[in-house]
Amino acid sequence: MQMTTLDTILIVIGLLSAPIPAQAQFHTITKENPVIPVWEDRECDISDNKVDTDLQADIILKEQELSAEKSVKSENSHIRKNVNVIKSSATHTRKTDLPELTLTNLLAEIKRNNIKYPKIVLAQAILETGWFRSSVCRNKHNLFGLTNPRTGNYYEFDHWTESVRAYYTKVQYRYKGGNYLLWLKKIGYAEDPGYIRAVIKVLKQL
Repeated sequence: MQMTTLDTILIVIGLLSAPIPAQAQFHTITKENPVIPVWEDRECDISDNKVDTDLQADIILKEQELSAEKSVKSENSHIRKNVNVIKSSATHTRKTDLPELTLTNLLAEIKRNNIKYPKIVLAQAILETGWFRSSVCRNKHNLFGLTNPRTGNYYEFDHWTESVRAYYTKVQYRYKGGNYLLWLKKIGYAEDPGYIRAVIKVLKQL
């Protein structure tokens, strides 16, 4: 009877103690050393590689965009410089192309504008400017003493050639024929009553 009881006790103890190592072993595996499937590691690696690849691609793309932007800016700057050079060259060309004020150039400009009696008109310019020395000639480029009838002020031109053209558009366009000197006197071109004689005197010097 005692033997049976002892056996029973041993069996019970054995049964109670048998699951403990298995439970401890399972607890150790799952908590402290979790088993991670191999495919999870691979997925993480692939994901990390994808992030790195995307980041590198973004960096390369950004560098390419910046490089392209710099190239465009450089090209635009080059174009602007060329345009400015062309404008500067054109302005310089216009200025240098305009003739210097000389008797020969003035007579040629008068004829180029189809102005009648060019020698008389040349004499007028000489008389009005005192042989191109007057302040109206030097500062306003006005060779014929042309004034604005509304203000009484002298017209101002950017270049003396413009005043030659203005002589036709503001004075000679009204001329319909006859003695030109008498016509100038008739329209009251100058207030000086001896103006026509002074013009004739200059004409004799040409």
